[in-house]
Amino acid sequence: MLVMLALSVWVSLAFWNSVKPLPPGTRVTSLGARLDDSQVEVLYDSAERPAVLEHEFAAIDLAEQIIVLDRSPVGREVAQHLLARKSLRPNLKIVLIANPLDEVYGGTPAQYLSSLERAGIIVARVRLNRLRDVLPWYSALWRLCVAWWSDPFDETPGAVGLLSKLRMMNHKSDDRQLVVADDGAGGWRSIIIAGTKGDIGMELHGGLAHDIMASEQQIAAWSTGDDRLPPLPPAQGRGLGSIDARFLTEGAIRGALVDALGTAGGADQISVSVRALSDRRLIGAFLSAAARGARLQVLLDPEAAPNRAVAAELARDGGQQIEVRWFAPGAVPMPTALALVRRRAELWVYLGAADYTRPSLDDCNLEAAIELRLPVRAAAARALAENFANQWSSAAVSARYADESQAAYWRYRLLQAGGLAPF
Repeated sequence: MLVMLALSVWVSLAFWNSVKPLPPGTRVTSLGARLDDSQVEVLYDSAERPAVLEHEFAAIDLAEQIIVLDRSPVGREVAQHLLARKSLRPNLKIVLIANPLDEVYGGTPAQYLSSLERAGIIVARVRLNRLRDVLPWYSALWRLCVAWWSDPFDETPGAVGLLSKLRMMNHKSDDRQLVVADDGAGGWRSIIIAGTKGDIGMELHGGLAHDIMASEQQIAAWSTGDDRLPPLPPAQGRGLGSIDARFLTEGAIRGALVDALGTAGGADQISVSVRALSDRRLIGAFLSAAARGARLQVLLDPEAAPNRAVAAELARDGGQQIEVRWFAPGAVPMPTALALVRRRAELWVYLGAADYTRPSLDDCNLEAAIELRLPVRAAAARALAENFANQWSSAAVSARYADESQAAYWRYRLLQAGGLAPF
C-alpha cells in the first residue's frame, strides 16, 4: 500500500507539473506596435566595439524613472552602472529579475546581488518551480525529496555541491535577456539581447515598452511579493511607420513562428540560425513550407542534441528545398536564435535567446523574442539579412554531421515524447 501510494503521488505530481496553469506574465503575445526605421536598431558586437553592452550602459545611465533588467548573468560592469545610477538618482526605481543559477554554472555572483539589494534595488529571484517541468519524472522526485532545502541563494557561493547538481538536472532557467528603461526625455527604450554573452541584440524606441515591462513586473511580483514595484509606463498608441513589432514569450514564440511558416511557399525564402532545433511543431512547419515550394536554409550547432538526427530528417523529407549547414564546433556557446521569413518585398524577423526546443517553447523556461514585419529595404532588414548571409557563407557544408541512422532518430523521438530528455 505504501509503495502504491508513493507511486501515485509521484505520477500525479509529474502530471500536474506538466500541465498546470502558467503564472502571470508568461506566454505573452503583445499588441502590435508600428515603428519607423529610426526606432529600430540592430546591434552587433565586434572585436573593436561591444555595441550591445554600450547600449545597455547608455540605457541605464540616461534613465530617470524606471529600469527593468532581466539578464543572466549580470556582469560586474552592468552592476556598477546600476549602482552608480541609483546613487545619482535615489528615487529611480530599478528592478532586476535574477535567474536563480549558481555562480559556478554561469549565474550572477551572489555578492553582486547582495550589493544591489543594499543600494535599494529590487532583486527578484525567479521562482522557477512555478513553471512547468522539463523532465517531469525527475522533477517530481526532486520536488518531493530535495526542493525543500535546495535554495541556490542559501548555498556557499561558487561551490559545486550535491544539492546544486541535483537542482541543475531540472534544466529550468530564466533565459530572457532584456533591458527596459525610460530615456530621460519622456520616451522609452527596450533592448532585446539574443544570447547570454550579448553579441547580437535589437534596440526599440517606444512602442513595446509597456507590454515588456508588464510581463516582467508580473514575474517579479510572484517571485518576491515585493510591494515596492514601480508603476507601469502609460500604454502608447499603435504608432506610425512601416514596421510592425510584437513582444513574444515562451510558447507564444512557437505559435508566431508556426503561423509565419504556414504562410510561406512558392518563391519564399526561410533562413534560420539557432543553437538547437528539436521542437516537433516547428520541424513539421519547416517541412510543410518546403513541400509548398519555400526554400529553407537552416544553420545549426553540431554539438547540440539532437541536431544531427533532426538535420538528417530535414534533408530526407525536405529534399532539395532544405539545406542544412553547421557552425564550427564550439563556436556557439550561448543560446541565440534568428529566423527570417522573406515573402516578396516583406521580411518577417524573429530574434531572441530561445532555442527551438521543447523546454524553450513549451512554457518550461522563461524566454523572450521580438517579432518584426518590415519592408526588405528597411535598414534593420538589410542588417539582419547581411548578418545571416555572413554566418551562412562561413558555415560548414559537411554532411558528415547529420546522423541518418534510425536508432538516432527514434532515440530522440522517444526520449522527447516520454519527457526523459531536456530537448
